[in-house]
Amino acid sequence: MQKLDRTRKRQLERSLKKAHKIAERNRLCVILGYDDGLSVEELATVLRITHATVYNYLNDFWTEQKTTNSPGSGRPSKLTDDQSEELRNHLLEMTYLKVKGICAYVRATFGESFSRSGMTKWLKANGFVYKAPKTVPGKLNPEAQKEHIEIYEHLKTSLKPGEIICFGDAVHPANQSQAVRGWILKGVEKTLQSTGKQQRLHIMGALDLNGMNIFTREYKTVDADAVIDFFQQLEASSNASKIYMILDNARANKNKKLDEYLKKSRITPVYLPPYSPNLNPIERLWKIMRETKIHNQYYESSVEFFHEIRKFFTEDVPKKARHWKDRINDRFQVINLNPIKSAFF
Repeated sequence: MQKLDRTRKRQLERSLKKAHKIAERNRLCVILGYDDGLSVEELATVLRITHATVYNYLNDFWTEQKTTNSPGSGRPSKLTDDQSEELRNHLLEMTYLKVKGICAYVRATFGESFSRSGMTKWLKANGFVYKAPKTVPGKLNPEAQKEHIEIYEHLKTSLKPGEIICFGDAVHPANQSQAVRGWILKGVEKTLQSTGKQQRLHIMGALDLNGMNIFTREYKTVDADAVIDFFQQLEASSNASKIYMILDNARANKNKKLDEYLKKSRITPVYLPPYSPNLNPIERLWKIMRETKIHNQYYESSVEFFHEIRKFFTEDVPKKARHWKDRINDRFQVINLNPIKSAFF
């Protein structure tokens, strides 16, 4: 969301005081209200206008700096406000892979013909973008996530002196070139060399958000024995009277051998709902590691790659972890299901 600078905002507020026509006042109210943080839905409800009109006002301003309804400015839409609202609601429900499908639907439903470029302009003006749906696990359970968050919040507020909460997980960075999108000048072709033989590290970690303390150890493989050893070393390094360890449901984290060890341990496991990495902040640390050490980077040898990964944990994390609190935190969000419905017209 773009923000108005103070000078421009004062200009718009002065224009609002001078505006006499309702349509012009609404246009200025939309621009200023959106800048103040009001949503499209809230603005449409308060001003008694359609969502499509709100989107049009915002698009006119940010693309043309248009703030008035001057005669002859811009071509009138082929669709009425009611038709635009109906089309927008249809597109919220159904997803088209191609613009020509939307053109065909509009022609069949409203009797209006749009070119592909004209429909693309309408889509952008009404807040639509061309993007892929977010992939989520098929067995995702939003209710289980909500329940876990409640359990976690209760645990956090009921900790006794000397008790801590840690988030545990394993990561397996591989020396494999990973190309990701970045801002590149149009017409310029940048390249990323591919990696041949792929070798990986196996790292276990525990994150205490209180102080951003991160404890890691490296293993040949992550199994029950590795988890037990990791827990032993974590206990030896911590003065906590009790450690609540939040973990996923991997086999290494739930087995009889580990259960036996935990009977005499200061560690109490708390298991996440299945398929819920979004509820484990240490996953965000792994993401930062990939962004800074793996994405769009090529290492000639695994030795060089391993050195950089280990350097991330020994040097980068101690120096920068406190500055990553805006990304690594427990402000959890439940992933709700909004299944995509593809339309073919």
